[in-house]
Amino acid sequence: MRSTCVCGVPGVVRGSTPASVVATWDAVTDMECRATALLCFLWHCWSVRSPEILISSLIQTMDVHDEAHGDDMGGAVDQEDLSSGLAMAVSHHLRLLQLARRVRGCQRWRRRHRGSVRGRAPNKKRDFNLGLCNILRDYWGVDGEPPVFDEADFESRFRMPRAVFMRVYNDIKDEPFFRQRVNATGRPQAHPLQKVVAALRVLSNSEAADRPDEYVRLSKSTTNAAVKSFIEFIVNKYESTYLRAPTDEDITRILAFNKDQGLPGCIGSLDCSHWEWHGCPKSGAGKHKGRSGKRSIVLETVCDHDLWVWHVFAGSPGSKNDINVLKQSPLFSRVVRGEWPPRHFSFDFNGQRYTYFYYLVDGIYPSYFFLVLPHQNPGTPEEL
Repeated sequence: MRSTCVCGVPGVVRGSTPASVVATWDAVTDMECRATALLCFLWHCWSVRSPEILISSLIQTMDVHDEAHGDDMGGAVDQEDLSSGLAMAVSHHLRLLQLARRVRGCQRWRRRHRGSVRGRAPNKKRDFNLGLCNILRDYWGVDGEPPVFDEADFESRFRMPRAVFMRVYNDIKDEPFFRQRVNATGRPQAHPLQKVVAALRVLSNSEAADRPDEYVRLSKSTTNAAVKSFIEFIVNKYESTYLRAPTDEDITRILAFNKDQGLPGCIGSLDCSHWEWHGCPKSGAGKHKGRSGKRSIVLETVCDHDLWVWHVFAGSPGSKNDINVLKQSPLFSRVVRGEWPPRHFSFDFNGQRYTYFYYLVDGIYPSYFFLVLPHQNPGTPEEL
């Protein structure tokens, strides 16, 4: 039985001996292909792994050829140059063979793709209409019946009021992933409302991706894809509108409201919160462990009276306090460089004019000129 090398050169008969390779050596004229033929023989018959052993075996086989047929090169080529050229060809070809064996090994143990072929696991008989009816019955009501859960339950489950939910839903329902499709059999697939509800249950309640399957009738893979698409849509759609620095119009509105509340010059509230990180790796458990003993990351935010969060700095380990996070924050860097806040605004306080706005913070922060700490126990009208 004949074999073919990975480079395309016909190999030698398996199970042959070094002396029988001479016929193959004479049949091939190209020097590199000669080395290939000998290498195929050595690889298949002797299972050689080391290039040094392979090269020495090849030279021994060449000696067998010289003893049997004499020096047919006529002294035109030096024996040392011939050996070095063959050694280079053999080393290069050995790397190709090792790579081919590694690829075959990966293909052997790789899990087969379970597509539309014989033996494919059947799909679960999910009733998409039942999942949609569950959502409509619980939060909107069907057949003239009132919904099972009221507005407080709705806001508790989805972490947003119904008006905000409907706004997001109306913006996302026509996206390619969330649009309702029809499969090859003509049956309608999941409704956009099911995908939105599944994504929000995972994000708002920290549920596993396969948990909403019992309620919205969506598989784990579909729920994961819905979460990813939902996050990408929210960032691309609303980042430029909400997660941005206030404009001059926004600053005027914020200053006017805070002035009426007795806080002239206040541009917002600054604080940090610790978010527990359940999936923190063990290698980072020490630096992410806070004073509560739980692993977390720190989230620094600035918001106004309408809870508009226009600054977010996340990622600091939970072992840091608010002061350490502030000194790493890009907000602090912008203030130090004089880039923020804008200096063309001013406010009057106690008969003096100020051009620097300040943030309202709690007692852990230092006494910087742009941070104001309220009195914890006010005892005079001035402190109030």
